[in-house]
Amino acid sequence: MAILGNGGVLEISREVPNAMALSWQRLNIGSTPYTITFASPSYWPGDRIILAADGGLPIDLNGDGYADCPDGHGIYRGSIWQTGPSRAFYTGSDTDASPWYDEVNEFIELVTQNGDNLITQSGDTIFAVLGDDSDFYNTAATTGLTEQTDAYMSRDVLDRIRLWTTEQAGHAGVGTEKELINVKPKNLVVAKYSADSAYVAAIDSAIASIADLTINGEVKLSGLITLPDGFHVVCQDENREWKIQCDLEEWILSIDADNLDITAIGQTFGESVKALVRGAGSLQFFADHRQIDVQQDSLAILRLVLLTQNQCNTKAKFYLYEDREVTGNQIKGSVYYEFELLLTNTRLNTRPTEVIEGTADFVATSEIELRALA
Repeated sequence: MAILGNGGVLEISREVPNAMALSWQRLNIGSTPYTITFASPSYWPGDRIILAADGGLPIDLNGDGYADCPDGHGIYRGSIWQTGPSRAFYTGSDTDASPWYDEVNEFIELVTQNGDNLITQSGDTIFAVLGDDSDFYNTAATTGLTEQTDAYMSRDVLDRIRLWTTEQAGHAGVGTEKELINVKPKNLVVAKYSADSAYVAAIDSAIASIADLTINGEVKLSGLITLPDGFHVVCQDENREWKIQCDLEEWILSIDADNLDITAIGQTFGESVKALVRGAGSLQFFADHRQIDVQQDSLAILRLVLLTQNQCNTKAKFYLYEDREVTGNQIKGSVYYEFELLLTNTRLNTRPTEVIEGTADFVATSEIELRALA
């Protein structure tokens, strides 16, 4: 049986990307604005992520002018790392005439219990030098300490990401930024955003485990440690993020598995995958890039096609109708097919005198369920 979805609605839920562990050396401080090199193709511009590091992040989140990473600040003059409040007395040029350990507040004469001055054998008065009472090192109390923050990421052609406070800024690279600061953090974790308390606690446990490991650039977090309990929360169906495909023109779905043409899938993923196929079809869409609340444009389809080369999959809801009101004896609500799918290839029409349109083929790799919601 073939179903034609002319003007139908499609909702897509991407597979949850793997949490990634990054060496602190991925923080680029050669020139401003500072960035983090992050190459995973499973994370897209505009994605809301969690950035985490044990001991603090290279970001000033409390607004005190210092990164919320106490031990990451520089201690000595000429350091490539920003000095914190414990070295605020470093002023002027780097000369021997400048203070070294602490700012001198005053000199006092040392006296005996009877009030007599202590003097040297040559008759010189002995003085004590008093500094201030600040900590020698920076602390959480003086700089702030934040080990996790969420943000929307942007990415340039060199896979350098910056962090923003809105999704639109993540796409455009313009807006209110969570600026990175040149302090030395411990190893970093980038993960999909969720506010679930078990997930947040799991990330805290993970960053403590990898804090001092030697990481070669960027690797899957699960390749370094056994993921703590709580990471599975974002993979549960009720927590998956669904977005409407806003540029869809129509879709075609065939659920007659015995008569499916799955040659393309076999060539890409091997003959064994054919046994998993439960349906196949294609999408027709306008190729555009724009920002619409709770929706995503056709760029998502184009990216998902690329991700199939890494055997990433996604879930989809193909609506026959959505949020229908009662008319006569019709039942209100929504009816849709839901299944996991792989996108196999894309064809684009880029003739200069016509609207850019595309077609993407897909196969269903799970049971196809027909759902009706009132």
